[in-house]
Amino acid sequence: MGTSKGYSPPTGHLWSDTKRAVSGMARNNYSQDSIGKAMSNFSKANGSNGSGKEGNSAIGASGARAINFSGLVRNFGLNYALNEVGLSHLIGRSPEEVFEGLIDYFSEGNNNLQQSIADQAMQEYMEEMMGNVRSEEELQAAFANLETDIFIRDYLTKYLTVSFFTNFAEKINSLCKDIVKAIKMQERISEYIRLEIAENYQSDGLKNIDWKGREGRNYIEKKCEEVWMIFEMWGD
Repeated sequence: MGTSKGYSPPTGHLWSDTKRAVSGMARNNYSQDSIGKAMSNFSKANGSNGSGKEGNSAIGASGARAINFSGLVRNFGLNYALNEVGLSHLIGRSPEEVFEGLIDYFSEGNNNLQQSIADQAMQEYMEEMMGNVRSEEELQAAFANLETDIFIRDYLTKYLTVSFFTNFAEKINSLCKDIVKAIKMQERISEYIRLEIAENYQSDGLKNIDWKGREGRNYIEKKCEEVWMIFEMWGD
């Protein structure tokens, strides 16, 4: 976890409130309430300057591509799916090479901060999903067994976590006495985000969504807005 060296969050009164809330976490030993307040302020600030909409778009595009690909694998097999999405050059390659190729494919390729955050979230999700995959059969099974609702929830969890630490990891690190403490506190924040989303995420029993088209992107963008709202409404 971390942020690019020298990156600073945007300015504006909502971002100032968020920075103060992040400092408040340290003063309160990263209690649940102090993390909740910081995340609530962060959600409000993120939606105030266009970053939220830009991020939702990036996550929608990447997520829909991943779901469409997993559906192709489930229905027709890994090699068919690779060929169908224009990655036939990866057929027969090692799982590691396919993994790298898919990370690039799932990205929209836009050179902006929100796309970079979405890409990092996807990479972290896929690294966990791949686990101990060592063969083509295991790789195929990993995608074939992907459950759409759970994927969306967990991918959005990664996205919000990466987004928060992109903005505030350096500040959190500076407020901790050493790197061990900083890592422990970042883990505590990550777990808070995960549990809040797991408890409040609304699954919709998805059926017949066209993940290859605009419909799929729109759906994930909507779910992303809902997840941000979980934190924005904290304390209400």
